[in-house]
Amino acid sequence: MRTSAWPSDTEPTEDPELEEVAPALVSLHFLRRALRRRWRTWAGCALAGVLLGAAIALALPPRSAASVTLLLAHPDGADPTMAMNTDVSLLRTRTVAERVVGELGLDLEPDELQDAVTATVETTTVLLLEVDGPDPAEAQRRTEAVARAFLDFRNETMAVQTEARTDRYRIRVEALQNEARTLSSQYEVLSDSGRRGRAEAAEVLTRRAQVDAQISELEQEIERTRIVEGAVAGASHVLDPTTTLDGRSLARGLALDTTAGLVVGGSVGVGWVLLGALLSQRVRRRDEIALALGTTVRCSVGRVPARVPRGGIRPGRRRRALERVVDRLAGMVAPDVAPDAGPVRWAVGSVQNAPETTVVAAALAVDRSRAGRRVLVVDLTERGLVGRAVARLWTGSGTRPVVLRPSGVPLRTVGPVPGTELAPSTVTEAESAADLVLVVVDIDPAVGLDHVAVRAERLVVVVSAGGSTAERLRTTAELVRAAGLELAGAVLVGADPLDDSLGLAPVDADEADGTGSRSGRTLLPGRWGR
Repeated sequence: MRTSAWPSDTEPTEDPELEEVAPALVSLHFLRRALRRRWRTWAGCALAGVLLGAAIALALPPRSAASVTLLLAHPDGADPTMAMNTDVSLLRTRTVAERVVGELGLDLEPDELQDAVTATVETTTVLLLEVDGPDPAEAQRRTEAVARAFLDFRNETMAVQTEARTDRYRIRVEALQNEARTLSSQYEVLSDSGRRGRAEAAEVLTRRAQVDAQISELEQEIERTRIVEGAVAGASHVLDPTTTLDGRSLARGLALDTTAGLVVGGSVGVGWVLLGALLSQRVRRRDEIALALGTTVRCSVGRVPARVPRGGIRPGRRRRALERVVDRLAGMVAPDVAPDAGPVRWAVGSVQNAPETTVVAAALAVDRSRAGRRVLVVDLTERGLVGRAVARLWTGSGTRPVVLRPSGVPLRTVGPVPGTELAPSTVTEAESAADLVLVVVDIDPAVGLDHVAVRAERLVVVVSAGGSTAERLRTTAELVRAAGLELAGAVLVGADPLDDSLGLAPVDADEADGTGSRSGRTLLPGRWGR
């Protein structure tokens, strides 16, 4: 028989249940539900941001600074840009910082003061100085001291340069004066030596005149250099008096930093929540869980206690949720039966939520014992805390539930072997004398449920909203059916208050009552389009 090589759109997928539960569309409603569900996460991040911003505002006080504007003159012919760069370099020297520290008696290192000084070149002759301080008054005092020290050091530097230049000029003048005296002596000798000597004397006189002109020019240059130095030093002064810069107040800084922390922390928290919701494959809605398990969600409540403290569980929201679960399970596991019909055998299985399942099973056992039932609890969980939970929940008189904890590895124990509370001779008697045998087990795909089938006939699964993936739930249902157990339903704890789905077991069209109108494949779409 020939088959078409083209894929058909009507071909069924390998995992239709997983396909139905898989995300299909991201909607604003889905994102809003994720934010409302995990509001504590992003609100906590926002609060952490506010606290961090407040800590930064208090640890780093507002900046206090003062400014002064200096007019710096430069010699004629000098490159203005290079001259201003030189002035900034002089301001940054350690000498200026040391003078200011010594003058004001500051408890600072010169390097720390240098870091507090900011120089801004406004033009080729105008320099703006800003100096930070612990308070406005101190900042103004330091600014004035820095300006004075800088101008004094700049004038001293120019004076040293001028003195070095004039010294070289004076040395040249002295050499020329010696040469002039020598020429004068030669002139007197040649003037008295006759006609020929007088001709040579005229040449000596001309050379001496040239030397005298050079001497005069050098003396004028010395005077001009001193005048320029004085003019530059006199023209360089404070152009704009020292003023205090308006820094933000502590209250304003605290408000700005906390607001910034709120925005940043809230954004990080919201992003974390939305990213986790988009990437998560865990199911939390009733219809998703019913579709993955192939059974009905019999009861869904909020969070239940994860442990039983000494003295029992205190009244509160979680205790009320636990009581609702117990009431619903009590009607399932303890129907009215004939006295000689033997014990009713049920199992309570946990899917990656062993602490909550332990408390639910212990509370169910205690409730049935108080109702007059003889209850035998078989603890096959890995933690083995059912007996402790029963002991802490039990108060008053009556027949306390008997808890059997098999020896060895409970998860792999098959049959009624002796436990920590029962002797070998009383195991069979305890099972036969009980009205209700309640097996508590952790459902592990690596172990299976064959060891549960020898003690129980039906199993109810306790699922936490957002605690398992659809694949894990589907595997759980397959393990239950493979062991020959009847999957009687599921109990959902930690249910989303925004979940409006019903959680009915999916029914194929050919299993519907005659019309084929009810089908779980079509009535239970994926979560993301809601």
